[in-house]
Parts: sequence; C-alpha cells; structure tokens
Amino acid sequence: MDHLPNVPDEYVHLALTTVNDTIKQHKTITDDYQDQPVSMINTIQERVFVRNGQEIVSRYNPRYTLEPHFNDWVTDNISEEWSHIGVATSIVFEDSKYNDGQVIFQGPHTDLTRSYALLYVIDQSNPDQYTAFWQEPGKGLHRKKDTIPTELDHLVEIDRVCMPMNTWVYFNTTILHSIENVMGKRVAIHVGFDCDPFGVFVRS
Repeated sequence: MDHLPNVPDEYVHLALTTVNDTIKQHKTITDDYQDQPVSMINTIQERVFVRNGQEIVSRYNPRYTLEPHFNDWVTDNISEEWSHIGVATSIVFEDSKYNDGQVIFQGPHTDLTRSYALLYVIDQSNPDQYTAFWQEPGKGLHRKKDTIPTELDHLVEIDRVCMPMNTWVYFNTTILHSIENVMGKRVAIHVGFDCDPFGVFVRS
C-alpha cells in the first residue's frame, strides 16, 4: 500500500530494540509471563504439525506492544479504526529444545486477535522467506479466528507472497496463512483491525 506513509525511523528503532531486548531477557519458554518488561499481546505456544507425514514444530510468534505515542502516529497517519498495534515476530529462542536450525516455518492459522492486518516488515534474516495462504478442502476460504489445523498434507496452497521490506502490506487474516522458509527471524510492525478498513485509511 504505497499511498500509506513509511514508519518514521524512531519507531523502527523502538520496535527493533523492544524485540532484541526482550529476546535476550526471556530466552526460556515458560507459562509465566508476569515479569516481562514489555507487554506481550499473545502467549508463546509450541505447536506440532504434521507435514509430508512427519511431525514438525512451528516457530514462535510473540507480539509486543509499543509506546503509546506510536499509537497516536498510526491514528494520525494510517487509520483511526485499528484494534491493536505492536511489533510481531517470528523467532526461535536460543535455548529452545527445538533450536536445531530446522524450525523454519510458522504453521497455518487464522489470527486470534484480528480479522485484517497491516504489516510493515523491518527485519528479516533472508529475503526469500514468504507468507503462504491455504484452503482446507470442504471448508470455506474464510475461517473463524484462531483456527489451527495440525494435519497439513491435505491443505491446498492458494497463494504466496514475499513481503517487501519497509512497505505496508494489507491482508485478510481469516484466511489460513503460514510463514515459510524463515532461516533466522522476521520482525514486523503490525496494525490489527476488526473491520475491513478500506476507505478509512488516512491518505497522504
């Protein structure tokens, strides 16, 4: 969405610092998030999927809040209709038992907290990582929030896209989607919507 303004450097730096500091301080995956210095929007879960007849483990995708003044910037420059804002990650923690270099995908899912999203990728380990979109035979294209099929071999890939750096990308998160071929990490500023915001974006 080229008509939307780029995120100012100060907020890109804030997002990267938030993610890097949090990863360093919270290497171990536990069920206790009470002492986190930054608010985590969604909890971390180790999810096991079956692909090509074999069990594989999904990457983690914690999302963190940013400073309130970034929310003000989004309201003034993007849209007033957002439901939540923050920084989203696709990572493998250093001391995870699954950190063997083979965890390169985040399994197909619909989002728990939103129906539409704007993503603005600010860091990626390799340029050929991509987002794939899926449909489950016999099911509609649009699914309920937090739908997570674990048997993947019957899913049909309907599209895939390499999200460009430093560019707003808009998509419907009620379609099953996965993040594939992530060799290290991906970090993106995200804006979530409960409604379809086309037509309510602030245009420059």
